[in-house]
Amino acid sequence: MGANSTKLLVLGVVILREPTYGYEIEKELKNWNADKWAGIARASVYNQLKSLTKNGMLKFDSTVKPENRPMQYRYCITEQGKREFNSLLREQLNDPDPQPGDLMPILSFIPFLSQEELSNACLKRIRYYSSFIESFDSEMEKWFLPETARISYIKEIFYREKAAIVAEKTWLTDFLNRLPSYYKA
Repeated sequence: MGANSTKLLVLGVVILREPTYGYEIEKELKNWNADKWAGIARASVYNQLKSLTKNGMLKFDSTVKPENRPMQYRYCITEQGKREFNSLLREQLNDPDPQPGDLMPILSFIPFLSQEELSNACLKRIRYYSSFIESFDSEMEKWFLPETARISYIKEIFYREKAAIVAEKTWLTDFLNRLPSYYKA
């Protein structure tokens, strides 16, 4: 996951918990296992907080200087930060070149999307993945001509990618069946 995923996750946690301290944001992301699936390290959380504050997307609610400890900042989101969060959320949801696993940050913020919007984006991904799967064998024949036999083991990279896409498509289908339960009042 890239910097935009980290930015999305940090902004989203601030929205969910505001006002909140940096260590609470870090702890929440760790509880979500974002350190594993998004590769978010402690330093990247604090770098994002610094950058988001500098760019006017977060503001300090208060600061505290405990004895013999570094300054602690409590963060709140600004209107600009809310707009950026919503923009990043939809940008990632509607990525024209989706990859398996890139919906992980989106799943953390389902309540910020309408059921219809999320459902439509998932259906679009299913069509995209179906097209990839259907064309896979013919594309492999084009990519790996007989004269490339000595490096044919490279095919395994693509077979693994196909397996991940098949799994993502299966999960998306199952997710769409469960989706209405997340919107019951």
